[in-house]
Amino acid sequence: MLKTPQIKTSRTLAIVALSLAVAQLLLVLLSWIISAAIPNAPLRSLLSSEGIRWFFGHFTQNLATPMLVWLLLGSIAYGTYNDSGLRNSLLHPRMLTFRERFALRVSGIIVGVFVFVLVLLTAVPHAVLLSVTGDLFPSSFSDSFVAVVCFIVSVASVVYGVMSGRLHGIVDIFQVLAVGITYTYPLWLLYVLAAEFYFSLLFVFMK
Repeated sequence: MLKTPQIKTSRTLAIVALSLAVAQLLLVLLSWIISAAIPNAPLRSLLSSEGIRWFFGHFTQNLATPMLVWLLLGSIAYGTYNDSGLRNSLLHPRMLTFRERFALRVSGIIVGVFVFVLVLLTAVPHAVLLSVTGDLFPSSFSDSFVAVVCFIVSVASVVYGVMSGRLHGIVDIFQVLAVGITYTYPLWLLYVLAAEFYFSLLFVFMK
């Protein structure tokens, strides 16, 4: 049975999802009504032949945004961070055993190595991850920043789990890398609804 905070969170997410679905339906109807009533109105109808072709033809393309990748990688990183025991160790450092403290230090060293390598790739003159003009934003580094952070968190969490004895083999590692999807599954539905509504707005109002 869900705990009270979980019930409240689920209810809030359900309301948001319903609101997005209703907003999408209203947008479809209003774009059709207004374009029919005012032929020269500066908008396009989602129920016109053009609108229907656009919606079906661009449905997958509308979902294929960097946000989708960030959501996936963030889910993996969060699940690994949470279920490897790293999160609990950082929240309650005084309750750790010797092995857990050692594992935490090793994870910290790994994070430090990653940060050092990133500094070498971005801070020195003519660094590889800078843009052609030498800027950090935008650059290859800024484009991959979320992915890099998620990767570092995932690696550090797996190392902590293995070193502390919470993860005992490849099956445990696989499960801890995949479990984050189960934590964030409501967000995937919200993303689909929000992305389609956003791009539908662009289609209707931006000729």
